[in-house]
Amino acid sequence: MENDIAWQNELGRRARIYEDIETGHRFEGTMTVIDYAGMAALMLVLVLGFWIWGA
Repeated sequence: MENDIAWQNELGRRARIYEDIETGHRFEGTMTVIDYAGMAALMLVLVLGFWIWGA
């Protein structure tokens, strides 16, 4: 019984956090154009680097 109450409190806490994030339009961890461009550049450098290394 005590465990159920603790779990209900935890679910309520998590719901409040998600509602706060949604109302504030804050989405931590979302990737921006800069993030995608950096990943593409890193991939290109790695592919070219291994291609040159293997040649």
